[in-house]
Amino acid sequence: MPDIREARRYLRLAAIILGAISLISGGVLLSPVGRSSRNSGQQLNDLWTELRAKDREILPLGGIDKKVINAQKQIAAFYDERLPSSYAAISRQLGETAAAAGVKLTTGQYLTEPAGLRGLQRITIVANITGNYIQTVKFINGIERAKMFFLVDGVALGEQSGAVSLQIEMETYLKGT
Repeated sequence: MPDIREARRYLRLAAIILGAISLISGGVLLSPVGRSSRNSGQQLNDLWTELRAKDREILPLGGIDKKVINAQKQIAAFYDERLPSSYAAISRQLGETAAAAGVKLTTGQYLTEPAGLRGLQRITIVANITGNYIQTVKFINGIERAKMFFLVDGVALGEQSGAVSLQIEMETYLKGT
């Protein structure tokens, strides 16, 4: 019987040693120490690549606070320089452009609606002009290049006793209302 007890003791000792070896080897495999250096190097390269990609993504956002302040100044300058503050200013600009182009400006309708922007109203203008072809082209170019902001939305062409007749729909924005 002593041989069986001694064999059991050796088997228990061997089982404990094998269990300890299994636990230690599992811990080493799961820890960073157990990973291969090539695998770790690849992970490091992947992380560096990801970092560079993220840096490129945020690069345009650098100095965004200064860009916002600059944009606000540009918007304020645009409002001050290019948007009219009264209907009279719009009529004056249309009259001056018509006189410079040599066309006859007949009717002008103004339709007002909210612009969706604080402090602005959208003004839709429907005007009829009469003149020869060159004069009407000069008028449209003059409107598009005027310091006051106009956006030509549509042009309807007609002919009236040898002269070109245009119905122009355009818009601008009235500030301060």
